[in-house]
Amino acid sequence: MTSEDKILERLNAIEDRIAAIQESKENTNMLMEQLTPIGNHAFRLMVEEMEILNGRVTLDDILDLARKGLLTVPRLTWLLDQIENATDLWHVLHPAVGQTFPHIVEKMGEWEQKGVFKKAAALKDAGGNLLDTMSPEDIAKTGEGLAFATTLLQRLADPKLQSKITAMIEMMSTIDTSNAKPAGVMSMIATLRSPEGKQALGLMMEIMKAAGKFSAEGNSSR
Repeated sequence: MTSEDKILERLNAIEDRIAAIQESKENTNMLMEQLTPIGNHAFRLMVEEMEILNGRVTLDDILDLARKGLLTVPRLTWLLDQIENATDLWHVLHPAVGQTFPHIVEKMGEWEQKGVFKKAAALKDAGGNLLDTMSPEDIAKTGEGLAFATTLLQRLADPKLQSKITAMIEMMSTIDTSNAKPAGVMSMIATLRSPEGKQALGLMMEIMKAAGKFSAEGNSSR
């Protein structure tokens, strides 16, 4: 290869580089032409927003915001620590909760089919309607009555009292009113001579003693 060929080769390489540079410059110019309107529009919007903020936001406000932001860093750190602790707790509880949750959903579905939620809603509405018809004084009196009724219900838990009530109910169930006939004093005396009559008379005497004792205690309390 002669020196002239080498010179021509170098010139061709230089021309290729110049062409590449020219092409890159043209691409840059095209990009700038496209970005210039966007930049101008963004600048105008920024100027308009700054004009809106003029007089409303001062440098002191910005400094105060920065100061408060720095003061909240410890709180943010504490919050992140709590979130991490909650995440660890969730990882511990998730295996148990993950197995229990489907059973809870299934049970709630059964309650829905049985109408438990509808009954609860109806009970809530009934309670609301009852409260609407009552004054605060009525509610206070009702509370006192419920307290008294609760005391009576607690007394019904006594096995001895339960046995007495059961015996009285059984006694009343054995009475056949169809056998009741008009009777006089002699019939009553004849009935009292029987073992059942004597037992009934003894029971009546015990009731009379208890009634007299209760009446005496009531009068003394007054």
